[in-house]
Amino acid sequence: MKQRIITGTLLVAVLAPLLLVPACKPIYEVLMVVMGIGAMYELIHMYDKEKKIPLVMRIIAIVVMLILYASFVNYIPQCRDTLVVKVLQHIIINPNSGKTMEELSPMFGIFIAFIIFMSSLVMVKDFTVSDLGRLYIAVIYVSVAVASMTAMRQFGVRFIVYLAVVISLTDVFALVFGLTLGKHKMAPTISPKKSWEGAIGGTLTATVVGFLILFLYPKFSGIFHHGVEMEFFDGVFGYADFTTVGKVFFIIVLTVFLSVCGQIGDLIASKLKRDFGVKDYSNIFPGHGGILDRFDSLMFASAVFYAFLVMEIQLFPII
Repeated sequence: MKQRIITGTLLVAVLAPLLLVPACKPIYEVLMVVMGIGAMYELIHMYDKEKKIPLVMRIIAIVVMLILYASFVNYIPQCRDTLVVKVLQHIIINPNSGKTMEELSPMFGIFIAFIIFMSSLVMVKDFTVSDLGRLYIAVIYVSVAVASMTAMRQFGVRFIVYLAVVISLTDVFALVFGLTLGKHKMAPTISPKKSWEGAIGGTLTATVVGFLILFLYPKFSGIFHHGVEMEFFDGVFGYADFTTVGKVFFIIVLTVFLSVCGQIGDLIASKLKRDFGVKDYSNIFPGHGGILDRFDSLMFASAVFYAFLVMEIQLFPII
């Protein structure tokens, strides 16, 4: 436990400046790419427990993940000024031409992945349909999750902070309530230590704190917006048009939903580990395990949160 606390403290000390300091945004974006590559390595290493993945397919899978990641990020309007899009434009398009890369969409990335992986079935020795399915899951899982985390930062630092607080409190208090009150197993075949009491306690705690952050945000928003008072979702969708009752209902439902999704993300990662007989994805973070051990909930919840925001932008556009 002591090692876990020390590692967690160091992670916060390193990641906090990358989130809060505007000049560090490009470093955060590079970190997302590194995180994606690391997560791919962990999944492939896990697959090796059952059958060794050919070296060429390891490299191809990581390259395909990066292509998909770039196509997802390029397609998100809020991400057009990210480092990855600027680099791609500089490489592919004359920067003085004024053209954009709108044609580099997720559909393009999926087509590329399909062509490369399907061709590999007949071109790479000992690469089977089962191997293809595993790598495809890894590529989609990682690229979508990391692209969503990149997008959340582009929407605003507050979105990542809010999501991280909700996920962290859910995780911590699910453990606290589970150890003190846990009697009913939630998913005994996936994660035997998790209980319904812990899950509910974690979600309730995260919901209370998350609600306070979102509902009271105008009171302290000036700290983050150069003295300007604003609602949490201002500039994203028509949240300002909601009634007070509507805002309360929206915040509670959203926070509960994200807390539950964070727990689902944790169970997904646990299910993969259990199926392949591994305890941790790696030991990069002492006391925590690997990237997917530490950030599994956040990665899945980020994808859900991004999809939720896109839906709200369509339903309640800013007029």
